[in-house]
Amino acid sequence: MNRAIGYKMTHDSGFAPNPFHGYLTLATCKPKVRQARRAGDWVAGFASKELVDRSRKSGLQIPFKGLIYLMRVAESLPLDSYFDDRRFAKKRPTFELGSLMERSGDNIYYRDETGRYRQLRNESHGDGDLHHDTEGKNALVATEFYYFGRNCFAPAEGWTRFLGASLSDGRTFNCPPGFVDKLLGHFSQNGIRPGISGSPCGWGLQLEATDDAPTPTCSPIKSSKAMPQSSTRQIVSRC
Repeated sequence: MNRAIGYKMTHDSGFAPNPFHGYLTLATCKPKVRQARRAGDWVAGFASKELVDRSRKSGLQIPFKGLIYLMRVAESLPLDSYFDDRRFAKKRPTFELGSLMERSGDNIYYRDETGRYRQLRNESHGDGDLHHDTEGKNALVATEFYYFGRNCFAPAEGWTRFLGASLSDGRTFNCPPGFVDKLLGHFSQNGIRPGISGSPCGWGLQLEATDDAPTPTCSPIKSSKAMPQSSTRQIVSRC
């Protein structure tokens, strides 16, 4: 039986997780989750009350404990290996240039000539996040994933009736037995395909009709060492 670890997300900005360029990746935040997950494990991110409240202030209504994303880990790569891997070059963020997708890249940690981690300049995390992020050691990579973002999934009958068990109120928790299998069965029966089916909650409602919004892959759901200079700014963590 597939088992999953779940957690409540306080931000959904396209940064953690980053669902773009053919891979969903979790390379920052949630260090204990990134340390422990291995290929074949499942990870699920749900809307926290903080994310619900933040979204409401921007005019977006999302349900508490709505499923933002579900991923099946294909690889768990050390952060420096993730940075150097050509497959993930597009996940290195631009800074104050380009689309929101380009600016939301999570591939920000590399080792300098002394072996110490350094951080690419970016709009999501600052120097104060470096220790917390690199403590997680790994970047989780998925090719099989469901990213709902602002179209976060919540069963019409509620999670308890849908699963036959309640979701934990904890920040990080083990999902009930059968969680993944029931979700995948429901998705299959209802034509919900893997991939991106909504923009991040934090991108703003006006982006639904712009080039910055990712192209959905299914219908919206109801309900080297010489690198650019590291950031020296303090940024509000976006994860």
